[in-house]
Amino acid sequence: MEREARTGLVLNVQRLSTEDGPGIRSTVFLKQCPLSCRWCHNPESIRGLPELQWLAARCIGCRSCATACPRGCLSLDPGVRIDRGRCEGCGACAEECPANALQVLGRRVGVEALVAELVKDRAYYDASGGGVTLSGGEPLAQPGFSTAVFAALKDRGISTAVDTCGFASGEAFEALLPYVDLVLFDLKTMDPGAHREFTGQSNEVILRNLAL
Repeated sequence: MEREARTGLVLNVQRLSTEDGPGIRSTVFLKQCPLSCRWCHNPESIRGLPELQWLAARCIGCRSCATACPRGCLSLDPGVRIDRGRCEGCGACAEECPANALQVLGRRVGVEALVAELVKDRAYYDASGGGVTLSGGEPLAQPGFSTAVFAALKDRGISTAVDTCGFASGEAFEALLPYVDLVLFDLKTMDPGAHREFTGQSNEVILRNLAL
């Protein structure tokens, strides 16, 4: 449990963001989401593990990736085919790719390392009334990590916002809220049937957390 709280799976850090809360912000996109919305803007963030991405426009067909893969997950027939059932996202193929056509989406990051990176943009936060937003994926799918990051940021006087779909345990919300200045609550739909149809989950827990 302690290890889970001190490390998290991060998809991307978007700096100089102006659409995820007030002022200029750094938005941390985390991997893993309990919903599977048909209109998801970040489908690469749904699964809670590192995933390999192939960019066809960059590939030069050199086959170095297939040779580098320790599990034999890659073939070229035509283009790069990835055996998702066997691939563990180790990144060996991406390291060998001379054209940067293979990328690993998701990396394990410690709380201290992530906070140190975010603090570098403090001048922008202070000048604009901005701060740090945790988004995703779903930040509360990694509750211990998200809470630890926010607690460390608040200790440094940095404003925090969480962008959440609301699907998490009430305990996770209650632990996080003392360190959050703004909740961006992304309620998909009030209708229970439509919510299950379009997201794959009931909205009962979500509405309960919204009331909380």
